[in-house]
Order: sequence, then structure tokens, then C-alpha cells
Amino acid sequence: MTAGYTGPLIVVGGWGVRSDMLSDLYDLWPGEVIPVSLDDELMTGCDSVSGVADELLGRFPMPAVWLGWSLGSQVAMAAAARRTGAVTSVITVGGFPRFTETTGWPSGMPQGEFEAFAKGVIRDPDRYWTHFLLLMINGDWRERQARNRLRFWLEQGPPVSSANLVKGLDWLRQEDHRSLWGNPGVPALHLMGEKDVVVRPWSEWSGRSMQSCAGVIPGLAHWPTGEAASECHQVMADFLAGAQEVGQWTS
Repeated sequence: MTAGYTGPLIVVGGWGVRSDMLSDLYDLWPGEVIPVSLDDELMTGCDSVSGVADELLGRFPMPAVWLGWSLGSQVAMAAAARRTGAVTSVITVGGFPRFTETTGWPSGMPQGEFEAFAKGVIRDPDRYWTHFLLLMINGDWRERQARNRLRFWLEQGPPVSSANLVKGLDWLRQEDHRSLWGNPGVPALHLMGEKDVVVRPWSEWSGRSMQSCAGVIPGLAHWPTGEAASECHQVMADFLAGAQEVGQWTS
């Protein structure tokens, strides 16, 4: 995947999703891969995204590339903002500085839609967790194949307690990292899905760091899998090799 970089990769998963589900993003990584799920062990002891970032920096202080997916993107960027030297660069996929819509951030999920989902999670967490996983593949160019692959993960059930599903939604509701993403202190690559119905692409946002590249992957829904994940591989490799080609490719 990467011709010149063989160091470790820290992979941070998202809300209600095992980090193993992201293996299509990192299965070709030539060095050590450390997948991290936002599971009960991690979330119970933390009260914010930044708290999770601090916990993980304590566990993994060595220099590494950090890859965050969905809510994990905020964790990875918050870790970079600590400027400890542990995060050498950040890659986000399906990520966002803010999840919900607000003034100056039209790309977020509409508040009414989010609150309806949040109430559903409180009322029937298993049903709404399943609904979220199905939304992750909605629109994928190979949706039938993605649905077949998703069946295994649906059978596993939620990887986190109902209480921590609700806690994660509180973070998605409240956390606004736009100023942090505007100056993370390290090179950053932000990849978004053309077909993503969970996180609308925001690559045109003017507030992102001058050290960052951002672009939209054709055919990618919220879950990076299959051919779209292979496209992510190539762009990630270009970014880590120097990022100049990425700058020409992205918007």
C-alpha cells in the first residue's frame, strides 16, 4: 500500500462499529496495525472525544500515522492537536469536524433527524443500531455485495452497551472541532464518500488546515469496503508519499 512508509498505523473506529469492520482500509498496510474500537472499556472511562484521545495517546505514545473513521476521525484529530509527537499524520475517512448541522456548518445531519434517531436508540438500541449499519451501505455502488458482507457484522450485535451508544450520540451532538481541524499541526488527509448518506461531503469547507487535503471517493458510502476502499488505499499511499499528487486530485 505504501512504498516508503512502514511504521505503525493506529486505526480508530466509530460509533457502534468494531474496528475490524474497517479492515479493507488497512489490510495492505506494510507495518504494524493497531485497531481500536470505541468499546465499553474505552468509553466508560472517558467523558469526551478529547478524553478518548488522551487515553489512546497514553497507550500508544510512539510515532504513528492515525487513521480515524466516522467518530474516530474526531479522536484522531484531537490526538494530533495534543502535539505530543505521537501523531505524525492523520487520515480520516467518512469523518467530520462537526456531526450535526448548525450555523456555518450546513454539511451536518439536520438536528431534527439526529434527535429522532437518538430517541430511537434510547427506546430500542438494537433496532436502531441495525438501522445505522444499513445506512452505512446505502448508496454503495456495490450495495448488494456490501449487504452480504454486512450480514456477518449484524449477526454479532452491537459491540458496546446501550449506555455507551447513548454516550457516543451525546458526543456526536455536542462536539464541535472546527477550530481544531483548522490547525491540527500535522499533515491531514480527509476522504469522504460520494454516496455517503450519513456524512455529507464537506470538501469545499474553507476552514480546514492548509496542511490538509480533502476529496470525495467515487462510489463510497459511509462504510469503506470493496472497490471504494481500494481507491482509498491509493489516495492514502499518495498522501503518505508526499501528498502533492493528492493535492491535485482533491478539491
